[in-house]
Amino acid sequence: MSRSLRDTFKARESIFTSGPEQYIGDIQARCPPDLEECVMAMEDCCEEAYEAQVLLRNGTRDLPRMTKILENERVFLLVNEDTIKHYKSALAEEIEPAISELIQRAEQGLSSLEKREQVLQTKVTIPFCV
Repeated sequence: MSRSLRDTFKARESIFTSGPEQYIGDIQARCPPDLEECVMAMEDCCEEAYEAQVLLRNGTRDLPRMTKILENERVFLLVNEDTIKHYKSALAEEIEPAISELIQRAEQGLSSLEKREQVLQTKVTIPFCV
């Protein structure tokens, strides 16, 4: 940097509150303390962001596996035996008529099939008349 440019930079007023007396020469040039604090605060922010990223990555590394595990949803409810007996008897009372009706229909169907079988048996055993 030429000498004339250096002189113009030294004559310029600083925007920082500490003033231009903090600038020492080209070899021993120092940043103003406010700027150093700003840089250190930015470095701290970057370190915190990196640590948060690492923590987040470690916490979500097995997200696909956990998603698959959580898809299988099972709920267990613990109740006493009296409640189970009550609901079992209520269910039996509710579906017993339907089951009885289905059994009756099956028996009627079976008897009609047995009659049909007997008719077919008699047809087979009767000799053909020509």
